[in-house]
Amino acid sequence: MIVMKFGGTSVGSAEAIRRVGEIVAQGLPRKPAVVVSAVSKVTDRLLDSARRAQRRAATVDELLEPLRATHQQILSELRLPKRLVDPDFARLGEALRGIYLLRELTPRSLDYVVSFGEVCSAKIMAAHLTARGIPARQWTGWEVGVVTDDEHGEANVLDETYTLVKKNLQGELGKRVPVVTGFLGRTRAGQRTTLGRGGSDYSAAVIGRALRAKEIQIWTDVNGIMSCDPRIVADAYTLRTLTFAEAAELAYFGAKVLHPRTVEPAVDVGIPVRIVNTFAPDDAGTLVVKKSQGGTEHVVEGLAVKPGNLLVNVTSMRMLDAEGYLAWVFGVLAKHNVNVDCLATSEVSISLTVDKRYEQQVKEATQELRHYARVTIHRGRSIICVVGEGMRVRPGVAGEVFGVTGREGINVELISQGASELNLTFVVADAHAERALQALHDHFLKAQQPQPLPGAAPPASRRGQQTGAAHSKGRATRKLSVDDST
Repeated sequence: MIVMKFGGTSVGSAEAIRRVGEIVAQGLPRKPAVVVSAVSKVTDRLLDSARRAQRRAATVDELLEPLRATHQQILSELRLPKRLVDPDFARLGEALRGIYLLRELTPRSLDYVVSFGEVCSAKIMAAHLTARGIPARQWTGWEVGVVTDDEHGEANVLDETYTLVKKNLQGELGKRVPVVTGFLGRTRAGQRTTLGRGGSDYSAAVIGRALRAKEIQIWTDVNGIMSCDPRIVADAYTLRTLTFAEAAELAYFGAKVLHPRTVEPAVDVGIPVRIVNTFAPDDAGTLVVKKSQGGTEHVVEGLAVKPGNLLVNVTSMRMLDAEGYLAWVFGVLAKHNVNVDCLATSEVSISLTVDKRYEQQVKEATQELRHYARVTIHRGRSIICVVGEGMRVRPGVAGEVFGVTGREGINVELISQGASELNLTFVVADAHAERALQALHDHFLKAQQPQPLPGAAPPASRRGQQTGAAHSKGRATRKLSVDDST
């Protein structure tokens, strides 16, 4: 069986939903389970509605009407009953009224409000598939068995989920297509939770692991993971194959196509993840697998950038031969809820980067740190990430990277290499980031841009049971293992 997850743009209109119906129909021989996000922009509108209700910035009817109109238009164009989601909007209205009257919005009630986006989307998708002759049933995340902790807004899936999902869905496969809400789960006490933004990918991976899927497909509005951000590097191209480790590094540092946590449940059991374009279903997309086999002449596979960070330097002679000094510094940062991305240390100083969202927390932590250290903060810094499995075995890559930036006259302010040895990360001023990326892409990646091969295989939904070698399009020097026995 396979899992097919469709994002917000993939279910964002009646036309898009019809296109999804065609893709699911092509995948029927592989016994698909479908996971859907909310209709495009609906999650943001639900969040905004809850906050406006708390402020009493609009009446509940005024908040509901545009959301209801969006879904009713899709239902009308699909020739489905307009009242299909009325019960859900009635419950949503009750929740917004409670927030409006109490002027109180808790993480728990916000999760409840936001959940209606996926609930309505899954209900519409299941009804559309059934109407076109594909038996389908809608499931919410909590009905299918996704159990989480109590961290509303960023919940973590508990291990018991995998047993429950298998128990609930195993018998459905091949009889009816399960259409499951992504992004949603419940606590053991039965409260609705969300898995964080982009969590529908995570839902798909969890369901795929529970059912031992042969492949997890993430259908989105791009052709896969790119070698670099195409808005910065015009000749960036789709990476046809990546390892889980490479994809995770690229995802965290800017390649937003794949949610970073998506790889976690899948990598545990070696299930390949494919990134595919709903609007170009004949493109093979990017296949993400557990590990590569054999050597590769491609040292660097991709580049990513995360702009707009703070660079924090903490300097103190007290660090010399002082046990526990680093623990104290990071204890202060943890106390103020500061999340650190990159780190470099010397005998007397620590340099680290922090997302600009944490600027206020950094200011508060700095007041405490300055009792024992000199602290400087530099704004507008970009983290550039150079990723490739080949970096493990090829000496001199760092020299090449910094030779490129040096020739461009770009000052590097922090260098950090991950313990995995497949990620070299450094920090430059935002103003220099685009030039650095273009130069690095030209040096490492331009020459290895794949050329289309005649008769290349289409994505998995159109190829029956094939996976693996057929997807090495443009990457003949690299063989990747896909365990198709799971």
